[in-house]
Amino acid sequence: MMVTRIVQTKKKLRHSFFFRLTTYCFLLVGCSVIGQVLQKKTVPEEDYHLWNDMLSHSISDSGGWASYSLQYDTADTLFAISTKNRKKYLFPHGTNGEFNGENWFACKQNDTLVLQDLISGKVNYFPKISSYSFSGNGKHLLLITDDQNGIQHLTVKNRLGQTVAMVDNLSEWAWNARKDAIAYVTRKEKVEILKIFDNFIKKEIPVLTQGELKNLSWLNQTITFIQNTGSSGKLYAYRLDTGKLLSFDPESCSNFPNDMSIASSFGSIKISNDERRIFFMLKEPISNKDTTEVVQVWNGNDKQIYPHLKMYGDFTLQDKVAVWFVDTGRFLQLNDREEPSILMGSAGDYALTWNEFESEPHFDGIGLRDIYVTAIETGTKRLLLKGYPGTGMEPAFSPKGNYLSYSVNGDWWVYDFKKDEHRNITRDLGVPVRDIDYDRAGQVPLYGIAGWSIDDNSLFIYDQFDIWMISADGKTKKRLTKGLENKTTFRFTTAQRRLPSKSDYMDRTNAITSNSLQWILSAQNAATGYSGFYRYDGTTGTRPIFWEYKRSDRVVRAKNSNAFTFISQHFDAPPELLFVDALGKLNELHQSNPQHKNYLWAKTEKVSYVVDGKPLSGVLIYPADFDPTVKYPMIVSIYERQGGSLHRYVKPTLLNENGINFSVLSSKGYFILLPDIVYEMRQTGESAKKCVLAAVDAVLLKYNVDPIRIGLTGHSFGGFETDYIIAKTDRFATAVSGAAITDLVSSYLYYNTDSASPNFWRFEHQQQRIGKSLFEDLSSYLNNSPVLLAQNVTTPLLAWTGEEDKQVYYFQSIEYYLALRRLKKEHTLLIYPEESHTIADREKQADLTKRIEAWFAKYLKP
Repeated sequence: MMVTRIVQTKKKLRHSFFFRLTTYCFLLVGCSVIGQVLQKKTVPEEDYHLWNDMLSHSISDSGGWASYSLQYDTADTLFAISTKNRKKYLFPHGTNGEFNGENWFACKQNDTLVLQDLISGKVNYFPKISSYSFSGNGKHLLLITDDQNGIQHLTVKNRLGQTVAMVDNLSEWAWNARKDAIAYVTRKEKVEILKIFDNFIKKEIPVLTQGELKNLSWLNQTITFIQNTGSSGKLYAYRLDTGKLLSFDPESCSNFPNDMSIASSFGSIKISNDERRIFFMLKEPISNKDTTEVVQVWNGNDKQIYPHLKMYGDFTLQDKVAVWFVDTGRFLQLNDREEPSILMGSAGDYALTWNEFESEPHFDGIGLRDIYVTAIETGTKRLLLKGYPGTGMEPAFSPKGNYLSYSVNGDWWVYDFKKDEHRNITRDLGVPVRDIDYDRAGQVPLYGIAGWSIDDNSLFIYDQFDIWMISADGKTKKRLTKGLENKTTFRFTTAQRRLPSKSDYMDRTNAITSNSLQWILSAQNAATGYSGFYRYDGTTGTRPIFWEYKRSDRVVRAKNSNAFTFISQHFDAPPELLFVDALGKLNELHQSNPQHKNYLWAKTEKVSYVVDGKPLSGVLIYPADFDPTVKYPMIVSIYERQGGSLHRYVKPTLLNENGINFSVLSSKGYFILLPDIVYEMRQTGESAKKCVLAAVDAVLLKYNVDPIRIGLTGHSFGGFETDYIIAKTDRFATAVSGAAITDLVSSYLYYNTDSASPNFWRFEHQQQRIGKSLFEDLSSYLNNSPVLLAQNVTTPLLAWTGEEDKQVYYFQSIEYYLALRRLKKEHTLLIYPEESHTIADREKQADLTKRIEAWFAKYLKP
């Protein structure tokens, strides 16, 4: 409008030189100002604080609300948002958020519980809360508080915030399955039941003897707990349907081990699905012998090397598992010192036992073991799997306990307990189910197992692209997806409805609901870069929901609906939280980092190249201020395969655990190349060099990169590759290496101080890809050791490590430093005290990031 008015005035006063001059100057200034307003800039360090990472957390049962958090460098905020109208509530520093139906949301702010009415907007605050839980119908809230003496108190509130029941001196408690009643133990050695839906009636379970009560467990009509009485303890089972309290007393059991007692470790009691068996743990006797060491004894043939024994104790003396048959009073110990490891299904019919140190001393990380099966009802035991590899897929029970799935020699097998039959169910599948692209040493892994159907009839397994449903008898095989045809990989989303997965000795099985319900599948095409989600049902097969040239993941699905949320992002498009309703309609809930549009940002492209006839690709990140007339420096960041970085949005920050941030470096005017690397056995370093140089050459042919200003960087295994490559070529102007193995001989003959296990497996059966022991193939260890090639290094190197690194001992970096120092090479080593394999302290993260950026600037931007 202003320009229009000026033009009209000019027509009237066209003969006025003064006016013409004034107008001309005004327009010049005006255009300049407009240009400045529209012009974007790269992200300066003082603006990094504007960026956040977005995490998706939960969704209400019917999908009406979702929660997510925004994590800034300085603070985090939790949000609850309506999936219908995007009405939003925010909770600074909020954690542990949980929806209660469609009307309520609760979270912790430090030690205060916030209860938000999502409909009215009313909010209640409950201070000094250690934990909380909602009742099954959502009408009541249980609050746990700790007093100054560490004693817990339980308060039950209704939706109005009114206290309707209280329990003092609480030591532990447990819901029933419907969450309409709780059982709890008080410090007054009482066990009571509080019925939430029945006028809050309290009922005491009578226990006649004295002693501390603990380890409460509740399944259907059975409540179990332990009483620490006498030398061996006592186990109780209370039947709600009959009102009877049954007990198991080791002192009156003829076959109870004399030197053991009932273990009271939390969560150790399990109840079988039919409630006829109570599983509990037995504690081995504790030695009272003086543990003062005069000398450490490291025997060459010990099952555990001394550091492992010191850290974890004698593995044969770990707690054992036993079963009490409640109806008959019978007792059976299931594992012992010969086979101390145990796994059983939730049905409680069979138990697997083995000794994971059986083949020690072995050298593949997890050795072979003989697995035995015990029929719990009869106590009969037999050998099930001979020499089963510990590096294989762990056996898994079907939900009802009729079958066991396991892998042998690249195939999936099913064992039928009732028929005592082993069946290879993938032998005639027509496609491999083991990873055909695997190029590490050791056993080739399988693509994976999604789980069992909940009725025990079918097993769901993966091949390279598709999902298969195979009957337990192996006779029926159905390919559920059509990924092979266009090289799209289908998988069940992580939010698929499954039975609980536990990390203890019972019920590790993932179970998928029946075929009558719809499933949400993730889909990804590595060649095209597209990804998204499909809906599957048994009638119509797969139907696409979302399919874009983006990264789409982090699915959270509603419990009672097919609605779900997910996060979508691209390297130059910040993450957005999207919602798909039960009918498949897509809506955006939140777009993170809206300030992104005001800044110059890098784009990514795939780069193709060929190594030894094999087509490979890498990801190339452009400088944020890219000008096609300018030659730019480039940083090559290496590891193994890095195609997953094509769409990953990276917020600019100084807080990086390995000092590298692609968005920061691109804003500083660098191309960044992330090449894929494939390997030949015993040629690990040479394979990395060959692939990296081929990728660099492909970039130089097509892109504006200055060939004399290229840097190289890698962390951990990528650090090893970096140190090796600069000892074999002078193509790079500088390099940065983090937490690298540099001496394969000394590293092979050391142990991982995190697991207290020898490092042999890393070289013989894993990432270092030697495939043989040091004494079988010494030359491969020597040829792949960067420290022995240090005399060839001409590239200035900045190396860093954590002084407390438990994965790669920091002396590996010192060895390389001393070698380069002795050779008078240009090298700087950073050792961060109290840091491990990556940097955790925020101040040190910023220090490392700045030092790496300054190092690259020194050599690539002189």
